[in-house]
Amino acid sequence: MGALVSRRKFMIASLATGAILATAGFAVRLAPAAPGAWVLSTHEIGICDAIAEVLFPGDPFPVNGREAQVGLRVDREVATLLPPTQLAAFRYLLRAVELGTEASRGVRFTRLSAADRLDVLDTWADPRVLPRRVSFDVLKVFLGMAYFRHPAVIETIGWRAECGGRRT
Repeated sequence: MGALVSRRKFMIASLATGAILATAGFAVRLAPAAPGAWVLSTHEIGICDAIAEVLFPGDPFPVNGREAQVGLRVDREVATLLPPTQLAAFRYLLRAVELGTEASRGVRFTRLSAADRLDVLDTWADPRVLPRRVSFDVLKVFLGMAYFRHPAVIETIGWRAECGGRRT
C-alpha cells in the first residue's frame, strides 16, 4: 500500500500545483504567438523542440524531434484539440519545464545538454510525484502526435490510411 497515493495527498498536491500555476499565470504574461504559429510563442516552440529532440532522437526514423519541427506541429495540435480555457495551462506547463530546471540546476531547460534534458524528463516521468507525472504525460501525448504525423516518420512506419481492402 505504500506505493499508492492517498486521496488526501493527491488533493493537497493538486491544489498546490494549481495554486502555483495560477500564481505564475498572474506573475508572468504569456507572449504572443510566433510568426506562422497559432498559439505558442517562439520560446514555447523552442521548448517543445528541445523536449522532442531527446524524446525522439531519430534512429530508426529519418528525422529527430527538432528536425521534424515538432514545436510548430505541437502549436497546431494544441490549437485544434484544446479548448481555449486550457491553452494557457499548456503554455504554463512548458514554462514550468523551462524554469523548473533553472531553479533546480541553475540553467534553463533549453540550454541544457541533450543528456541533461533527458535526465530532467526522467525526473518528470517519476510516478511518485503524480501531478508532475501527469503533466509530463500531457506533454508526451501532444509531442508524440506531432512527431508521428510527420510525413517522413509516417513513411518509415509504413502507415497507409486507406479504406476498402487491398491495393492493387
